[in-house]
Amino acid sequence: MARSRKKSRLPRGERFFQMHVWLLESSAWKATSVYERSLYMELKQRYNGGNNGDIPFSHREAQDALNCSDKPIKAAFKGLIGKGFIRVAQAGSFHWKSGGGAGGRSTHWILTEYPVDLPVKSLTPTRDFMRWKPGIKEKTRCDDSTPMVGLDHTINLKVYALVTPLQP
Repeated sequence: MARSRKKSRLPRGERFFQMHVWLLESSAWKATSVYERSLYMELKQRYNGGNNGDIPFSHREAQDALNCSDKPIKAAFKGLIGKGFIRVAQAGSFHWKSGGGAGGRSTHWILTEYPVDLPVKSLTPTRDFMRWKPGIKEKTRCDDSTPMVGLDHTINLKVYALVTPLQP
């Protein structure tokens, strides 16, 4: 006799996702920005257990979901790809003449935390972010300049060390 597995399943609408401790303690996760973390959680929320490699999420949808402008979204996608959390499965297009539809199609993403389901199923996740190492910090424009605040800059201690207080 076949047993029913329905009682072990959650009712519709009771979905959740978990963040593993090994992911949260990885050096790549610790180096992510607030926008990258929020974007990753939005992507992970769209993963249903069987659609990794077919998770559609456009920049415009990300702007609406995170309630921010275009610039941090571009940087967040670039950061998540660079750190190995996500990969592009199918690049989005805006070519409406070549069958992309009236509005085009969004980019489809792969979460490297999970095995790929589509287009070709794999058994093991790549977890590229676990191999990520922080690089050498790039110099910014103002790294060579003198900071304008701080005790060392505003007060020359050698000058004031020579002055002794008057004794009565």
